[in-house]
Amino acid sequence: MRAVTLARQPAGSVTLDLCATCQALWLDTGESQLLTPGATIDLFRAINDAKSDHHEPLPSQMHCPRCDTVLEFTHDLQRTTHFTYYRCQWGHGRFTPFVQFLLEKNFIRPLAPQEIDRLRAEAKTIRCSGCGAPIDLTRTAICPYCRAPIMVLDADAVTKTLHDLSQAERDRVAPDANTIAAALTSLAGAQRVFESQEPAYGIDLVGLGLSAVMALIDRHASD
Repeated sequence: MRAVTLARQPAGSVTLDLCATCQALWLDTGESQLLTPGATIDLFRAINDAKSDHHEPLPSQMHCPRCDTVLEFTHDLQRTTHFTYYRCQWGHGRFTPFVQFLLEKNFIRPLAPQEIDRLRAEAKTIRCSGCGAPIDLTRTAICPYCRAPIMVLDADAVTKTLHDLSQAERDRVAPDANTIAAALTSLAGAQRVFESQEPAYGIDLVGLGLSAVMALIDRHASD
C-alpha cells in the first residue's frame, strides 16, 4: 500500500494508505472526519492517480494491518445510500474499496436505463468499477461476477461538493459547475476515450469521471 499524507483539522496531518492493485484504502478510526476541505480534494486526486487497469480481486479473508485479526465484511447506511467495507472488530479502522468510498459520499450512482441505452451506442464493453471485471453491454447491465450495477460519478453531487470544499478552503478556486456536469455526463465528449481503450479491459466510467474532475481542478488551480 502507498501512504498518502493529507492535512488534518485543526492542524497537523493524517496518513492514509491506498492500494492501487486492490483499488481500496485503509482508514484508521475517525480519520475521514479529520480531513480538511482541501485534503478531501487531495484524496480525490490520490484515488484518481491510483487507477489501474490491473485490478486484483480481493481475497476471501483480509487482516487488520494494526492487530492482524480477520476483517469483518460490513454493510452500512449513509442517509439512504447502502455501502460496504471491511472493518477491524477491535476498532482499529476499516478497509474500503474506492468505489464503496465514493458511494458512501454519494459521489457515484447507478446509471438509469436510458443512460445505459446511450452508452451501448458508444461502447460494447464496460469495466466494473467494483471488481474490475468486463461487462458485455450487449448481454447485461450488471457485472456477471460481483453483481454490481454500472455506476458513474454523479455530476450534481460532485459539483456541489467541490463548490462547498472550495468555499471552505479559500486558497482553492471553485470549478465551474456547468463545465463539470458536461464533462461527467457527455458520452459524446468521451468518444476519444472509448476508442483508445483496449476492448479486453473495457471502459471504467467512474475512473473516467474522476479523470474529468481532476483535469478541471488542475486547470482552475493554475489560473
